[in-house]
Amino acid sequence: MNGAQPNNIVDVICHSYQHLNPHLIGHGRRVAYLLMNMLRDTNYYTQQEKEDIFILGLFHDIGAYKKEDVDPTLAFDMNDSMEHSVSGYLLFRTFSPLPEYSDVILYHHQCNAQYYPVPINNYHRDMAKLIHLVDCIDISCILNKTKDLGSFFENYDENIYSPFMVDWFLEANAKYHLLDKIGSGEYLEELREYSYRHFSPSRAQIHNYLMTFIFSVNFRNEYTALHTSHALYLSENIADALHLSPADCRTVQLAMLLHNISKIAAPSHLTATDDYNLYLKELYHSPTLDIAQEILSHSDDSQTFHMIEEAFALLKCWFSNTAADAALAPVTEAVALSYVMSDSLTYDLEVSLKNYPQLLTYLKGKYYNCKMDDSMLLTLEQEFDQIIAKTQASSKEILHTYNQMTDEHSYLNTIILHYNHYNNKYHPSPTLY
Repeated sequence: MNGAQPNNIVDVICHSYQHLNPHLIGHGRRVAYLLMNMLRDTNYYTQQEKEDIFILGLFHDIGAYKKEDVDPTLAFDMNDSMEHSVSGYLLFRTFSPLPEYSDVILYHHQCNAQYYPVPINNYHRDMAKLIHLVDCIDISCILNKTKDLGSFFENYDENIYSPFMVDWFLEANAKYHLLDKIGSGEYLEELREYSYRHFSPSRAQIHNYLMTFIFSVNFRNEYTALHTSHALYLSENIADALHLSPADCRTVQLAMLLHNISKIAAPSHLTATDDYNLYLKELYHSPTLDIAQEILSHSDDSQTFHMIEEAFALLKCWFSNTAADAALAPVTEAVALSYVMSDSLTYDLEVSLKNYPQLLTYLKGKYYNCKMDDSMLLTLEQEFDQIIAKTQASSKEILHTYNQMTDEHSYLNTIILHYNHYNNKYHPSPTLY
């Protein structure tokens, strides 16, 4: 293993969201496409800022992915429902490579709002207005089934949609036929080419993009949040205990991050350990692992993809107690062990460390039933307690982050609730469409 990385990480994430909610990621893709072309011929933003705005447009509704059933008409967007903006703000601020733009996500519906306890400068407010404009253009096109937005622009509010931004759209649409290409589907190839041409993220940025994606799906409850953190920290601690090379350690961590995308197709309404146990059974019995393989087939990192395929195959052998293929790479075993052990740690939240020898016994039984060489497991046995203890200690930080985000989410939405009640009662908004 050379510790390679998938440079088309944006495409991998988009394909993942396609399985979760095709309406939502379709909207994000169209918004990103319009933005990238509107800014193509302007010097108002630097090239780096244009690329950042492209990402903001693509994932501006990222806070809505935690809802499994989103109306295909995107009514939550039309009605200026801002809960998803709060969730997206918290995700971008906490995990993404672009935390400095999290306020843009928060304000992208209520661009001129003054009631948030989150400051925003005029430069970022302009970005929020730009995303809101394109957001409304796309929603209007979907609902009205028309490419003629003349009436929309005749009545727009200059306090919300800056005139020069409207000009950017009108000029770009006339020059590049943006709405025609969206209607024909031709825009998707241009979008893909743009992401390939303009994004060469660092390993740290790939990690943060994947963390943002994973927690946009998994921050629905403490069980899925903890499962993810347990898996990540276990992969790090197991790789360290095995003294894998730095490149292999990075590969194990990347594989563990990518490995989690299979959970997008599993149910998420978990409120107790029994629910979580059913969730795990669904994960192994349903086609979720096949979905992950389908998504990762778009990755240009064939080595990591092949290793994840082998880890999936090993997991299925362990679950069915059938013989496993011989001579698996250490990184493959490390990923599979991280996944299985994270299931156990998350399911037994209240079990003390002294009871975890039973987990080691369980794993030894799997190795025996699957006729596997248990040399790696015997090596890990010497540091098993330390691996578990370090993982649990690190995962407490994720649980603390989860609780903090939940509290702040509740606080900000309470402010929105009071604001909307006051506005609807005393200042009803005119119908836009």
